[in-house]
Amino acid sequence: MSGPYMWSTLPQGDGVELRDTVSGRSTVLRRPPSELLAIEDVVRIEALAFREDDHPQAELFGAMDTDPLRVLTGMNWLIAFWSVLWDLRSGSPAGDLIRSLDYDGPWRSGVIPEREQVWRTMSQRVRSGVLAALTGNPEAHRVYEAEVRRLAPDVFLHVTLTIMDTLSGDLTRQGLDLEGMAAGLAERTSSGPDGGPSFSPPR
Repeated sequence: MSGPYMWSTLPQGDGVELRDTVSGRSTVLRRPPSELLAIEDVVRIEALAFREDDHPQAELFGAMDTDPLRVLTGMNWLIAFWSVLWDLRSGSPAGDLIRSLDYDGPWRSGVIPEREQVWRTMSQRVRSGVLAALTGNPEAHRVYEAEVRRLAPDVFLHVTLTIMDTLSGDLTRQGLDLEGMAAGLAERTSSGPDGGPSFSPPR
């Protein structure tokens, strides 16, 4: 795994202190809450996100057939992780980056004003799910789950995947190393009782 990072596993083994050697800032990271998500799910999504072929989207849609909420929660968690890495490097709060995310995919191009509101609302729903992952707020996650169940999960997947692709490209062009970071967290931590939130504000 590449990247200018120093990893230190916490004594409990459930998390790491991650230091960005470029910015000199550090943060504490833990595995996702076990009742919502397994770190292995995130690692699989991360691997698909950086595959350079046409199959990742098809594989994600296939996984949606069995557990759509688990797939979408894993994508939200990964986007939140990337936002924390940007905060760690730049000092710009992860929440601010998440609130700026917006769907700009092919389904939105050339739409009439009435349909434009649909995509603005969908972008907001995705942002809410990512913010729930960032903050670890159970009630916010329940609200997000209810929205996914009420609407079409495949639309959530398309919008989230497009946002994720755009964000990974933008952050990579800014010099941030994203590939393999979730796998790095999985390798350096162990499963067990949840010891705290997945993400802590960098300092």
